Amino acid sequence: MTSDTTPSIGRQGQRPAGRPPLPPGAGINQMKLDLEVTRDELASTLDDLFATFNIRVQIRSHPVVFVSVFLTMVGAAAGIATLLLRRRGRAR
Repeated sequence: MTSDTTPSIGRQGQRPAGRPPLPPGAGINQMKLDLEVTRDELASTLDDLFATFNIRVQIRSHPVVFVSVFLTMVGAAAGIATLLLRRRGRAR
């Protein structure tokens, strides 16, 4: 990602980096078009965010990582269960 496409946080009333300012005296049609473009950009960003944190999308996109994490968790649970059972057996 370049700095041209990355929005920057600025003062209120300023536009993000990479977006040209509306010309002085811009008409209502140009303002509506700018608003529509902004909505599309926001929708795209939200889609990306939801896909990032959606477990179903992540499993479909990265099955090897999912299987690795799953097997690690099962192995850790089995190890903990084994340790607890050994302690309980020794206590008697």
